[in-house]
Amino acid sequence: MNLATCDRVIEAPVDVVWPLLSSAEGLNQWMSIEAEVDLRPGGAIRWTHDSGWVVAGEIREVTPMRRLVFTFGWERGGFPVPRGSSVVTIELDALDAATRVRVRHEGLTAEMAAQHTEGWTMFIERLAARASAVST
Repeated sequence: MNLATCDRVIEAPVDVVWPLLSSAEGLNQWMSIEAEVDLRPGGAIRWTHDSGWVVAGEIREVTPMRRLVFTFGWERGGFPVPRGSSVVTIELDALDAATRVRVRHEGLTAEMAAQHTEGWTMFIERLAARASAVST
């Protein structure tokens, strides 16, 4: 199994980081120009990058402030990862005034795992910048 990963400590508390990851309004602050999040198992998650590329999936698991699991695929543009063909797990660990963010993206080819690791790393850096700005 090929896996894209990203682990990062963000200098913001989990109550700042969670809504940036789990709501349309939050995603639009650091990752997308348009987003939809129905935060419940079976709910839709979809976002459009500023490139016009669209990611879509279905939420599988929600543990508020701790864990978000959803299917992932490129609906328009992007890479050859069909909708529903891969799964993203995002876990948060509260570290006093900081948050450890762990992203695991499963079900990718070796090439797609490498490219999505780069992508997640870039976007989690943007999340870190936004979360830090919000928490100060």
